[in-house]
Amino acid sequence: MQIRQRVQSLRESMASRTIDAYVVTSGDPHQSEYPPERWRGRAWISGFAGSAGTVVVTVDRACLWVDFRYYLQAEQSTAGSGFEVFRHGEPGVPDYPEWIATELGSGARVGVDASTMSVSALAALTAALAPRGISVDAGPDLLDGIWTDRPGLPAAAVVPHEVRFAGQSRGEKLSALRARMTAAGATHHLVSTLDDIAWLFNLRGSDVAYNPVFLAYALITGDDAVLFVDRNRIDESLRRELESDAVTIEPYDDVAAAVGRLARDAVVLYSADQTSAGLAAAIPSSARRLERINPTSELKARKTSVEAEHLRATMGRDGEAMVRFIHWLVGAVRAGERVTEIGATDKLLELRSCGDRFVSESFHPISGYRGHGAIVHYAATDKTNSVLEPAGLYLIDSGAQYLDGTTDITRTIALGEPGKDERRDFTLVLRAHIALAMLTFPVGTTGHMIDAIARHHLWNERLNYGHGTGHGVGFYLNVHEGPHRISSHPNSVALEPGMVVSNEPGVYRAERYGIRIENLLLVVDAGSSEFGAFRRFETLTVCPIDRALIETSLLTSREREWIDDYHRHVRERLLGRLDGVVAEWLDHACAPLAN
Repeated sequence: MQIRQRVQSLRESMASRTIDAYVVTSGDPHQSEYPPERWRGRAWISGFAGSAGTVVVTVDRACLWVDFRYYLQAEQSTAGSGFEVFRHGEPGVPDYPEWIATELGSGARVGVDASTMSVSALAALTAALAPRGISVDAGPDLLDGIWTDRPGLPAAAVVPHEVRFAGQSRGEKLSALRARMTAAGATHHLVSTLDDIAWLFNLRGSDVAYNPVFLAYALITGDDAVLFVDRNRIDESLRRELESDAVTIEPYDDVAAAVGRLARDAVVLYSADQTSAGLAAAIPSSARRLERINPTSELKARKTSVEAEHLRATMGRDGEAMVRFIHWLVGAVRAGERVTEIGATDKLLELRSCGDRFVSESFHPISGYRGHGAIVHYAATDKTNSVLEPAGLYLIDSGAQYLDGTTDITRTIALGEPGKDERRDFTLVLRAHIALAMLTFPVGTTGHMIDAIARHHLWNERLNYGHGTGHGVGFYLNVHEGPHRISSHPNSVALEPGMVVSNEPGVYRAERYGIRIENLLLVVDAGSSEFGAFRRFETLTVCPIDRALIETSLLTSREREWIDDYHRHVRERLLGRLDGVVAEWLDHACAPLAN
């Protein structure tokens, strides 16, 4: 069934329910950034496979909203399909609720899937449309009746994540969570987010590509916990282990019924951003609701000292793979070998998979040569797969899942002699990266408060980037993790010791090149003074930054010192893992900057 036929089938389903517009989001019942194949409905109906976007279908229009990361990709992937692409965030471009409010008249009905739209998203949509007399029908998933070959639910085994990696037992995590619940006055905590559940119970799965999570819900009280998951996915040994921690297993589909049976005086804590409207509606009307950030998310974000030590070791193995990759890549391309964007990532995966405790990639790698690098979340296909040449810039954003940590790194590499503009842009991005890496900040500082510190070097030259500066990263969990982030969008979560966050400013020149430099940072204590306690960042990632792209005349002495110190650290961490020509290459790549 082609895209136009799918849209027409959806319109017929809408007509049968007297719905004038239907919204298809990117989420699943767990508000996952990367949903299992069963819930990739927005990609199925539109043909756009990026991780974020919203579709609205009316009687005569089909529209797709995407952010800066996907402007070019969305327009390319929907060409000829009848979809209109709205560049969300650009001046004069309405968001989808605003567009619906002006497109439809009073009395119109907008349909959404209650099982996948979050409580907060539904409330925002309803509030935006109500003044225009437009109602929202939170009902069934209309794609269900037309997506005839829709994938089923995953069924792979759920497995334990060893305490020697996690640093805390299941019982210790449940005790810490219950202390937070008591402080909030909650009798129950309803958890839908898959990474929170995997973290809390020290379990892992493989239901979502690149993310070691499994489909489940959890309901925790002061004495016990219920894990809603397909019983057949947990073996007898693990079931007994869970029972010893007062964890009961119930069927995945029974969560709404269980929530509906809560006592009249229950006080239920859940995240409005991470709980579906359909599940929240099952909470008895007599129960009190506490809508706030999941305490599981807050606890998970702060890595233990054991996890931090594992991460440092993991970065060494990942850095070794990256060094071997860059050495191979530059040598092969300059020697005239045929290397493609896809072939390059295949080689990197091969090198990473040789490392101890490797499990998988942590996301689909972004392998962009020349203009493809300017497509922020570019995904090479057989049709777009460029051959790399000994000229121009190549951007590789990739990462891996290891039993003892998750990695995410971006490097921009000169495959030939870089031009003046390339060196200037790269150096400005590097200065933005260094500004954040060197920062010391007071307790209570949020990522929103420091985002401009990275951007100001670019702003001074009338440059900017449309994505966030940094996102949280899980521990053998999701590569994108909240609740903290470094972004121009307001966020009230303070950066606390143990949090891991990326540092990835960039510059993107359409059809020419993209530049991004990304390391992972660990928030650590920085001592105190008469003005209070302070924090700083420890850079975890160890991989050389391409010195051929650095215009040293644009750097301050402190910035030059940071680069030389960083490369000295990379050399010390990695040289012992290498030998021969690769060790020689690393030694040269980490040499001090020339005066």
